[in-house]
Amino acid sequence: MGSWEQQPRQGHMSKPRHMRAQASQNAAGMADMPACRGVHVPKGPARTGGAPARSASGAHVAQHSRGASAQGAHAGARGAASNAQPPAPSHWNSRAAYIELARKRRRSRLLKRVGLSVLAVILVCVFSVCGYALWFSHQLNNALSMGAEQDNAVSSALTPVENGQPFYVLVLGSDSREGSGTSDKAAESGDNQRSDVMILMRVDASNKQITMVTVPRDTPYRTSDGQLVKINEAYNIGGAPESIKAVSQLTGVNISHYAEVHFSELQDIVDKLGGVEVNVDIKLSYKDALTGETVTLEPGTQVLNGQQAQLFARARHEYRVDQDKHRQDNVRQLALAIMNKVLSEPVYQMPNTILNVAGFVGTDMRTSDIVSLALAFSDGSGGMTVYSVSGPSKGDFNEEAGGLWLCYENPEGWSAIMSVVDGGGNPKGIDVDSTAIIP
Repeated sequence: MGSWEQQPRQGHMSKPRHMRAQASQNAAGMADMPACRGVHVPKGPARTGGAPARSASGAHVAQHSRGASAQGAHAGARGAASNAQPPAPSHWNSRAAYIELARKRRRSRLLKRVGLSVLAVILVCVFSVCGYALWFSHQLNNALSMGAEQDNAVSSALTPVENGQPFYVLVLGSDSREGSGTSDKAAESGDNQRSDVMILMRVDASNKQITMVTVPRDTPYRTSDGQLVKINEAYNIGGAPESIKAVSQLTGVNISHYAEVHFSELQDIVDKLGGVEVNVDIKLSYKDALTGETVTLEPGTQVLNGQQAQLFARARHEYRVDQDKHRQDNVRQLALAIMNKVLSEPVYQMPNTILNVAGFVGTDMRTSDIVSLALAFSDGSGGMTVYSVSGPSKGDFNEEAGGLWLCYENPEGWSAIMSVVDGGGNPKGIDVDSTAIIP
């Protein structure tokens, strides 16, 4: 193949002659240049064996070329780095942060509104409950009051309750119906008031126990002036305080509360409760003294209305023996039925029920006492123990009392009953008639 000048590379034009001459001169000049800085040029003879050593000028050119390439690369990198700008904050990130902040603010405002609403509801409920409680207390206290004068007189005859201890309540069923004809004696009829029903109740709220002891109305009682009368006459002599005094002396216990129900209102109480359930032991028939209507009850367990309940509490002539004892047993059964009916009411209905019944009851007890007892015995008869007994009832006509039929005096029998009652025991079955003092 010929020389480069004669055989130019395919696709390229041959250089002009004057340009080729100039290139030769430049190459010769570079051969005479000193070694470049940082490049070692060997000065000894050429290496033996192997490839011939590079010329100093060739090594310098190669090294220079590599250095230039590296410097170019670094320069390019520095240029790229210098030309790069810090990343600008993303538009979408800013928008998301704003939305999140707004959401938090809305949630905070919502929680505040909800909290204020809940607080308002709670306050309304509290004030409503407190307002109703005050109204209920005022209404109940007014309904239970016997009048300021009698309230004070009764309170002075009572003994305060020891905190947490059982206490005694005297319950009287008085009869003062004008023109009722309930007695053939002028002093015991018409407007004169007698306590035909006298029940001494021991209340043990801690143990949910109630003991009812009937004081027979024919029990002898000696007044302060020495007169011998029936104990139910004490109410006509000195009202409730005298009755409290008489029963306390007879039984030997202190009485802490008092309540009275008029027989004329017993019918209203039972009707307000929608009737009460009792067990009628024999067929009873009684002529209502006010209406003249004859009411008859057949034997068996049944729900009585108000008029029937009044017959059940009054009837005694149908019993051949122990007439008053049977009547007192029926009265205690009726009292327990009324109590169970009230206490079995749902809690939310009990205040209204108590308020309806309270209008027919007079007592020294107030709202706090009634509510406390209602809560203690709110399970009804299924959650409490009830004992019931009648005091000594055997007797005969007494000449000293003007021929009145009176029970025999029996202090030992009363002591036997009350010792069991006061200890929380069941007094039923105690033989009290054997200790009666028979003239």
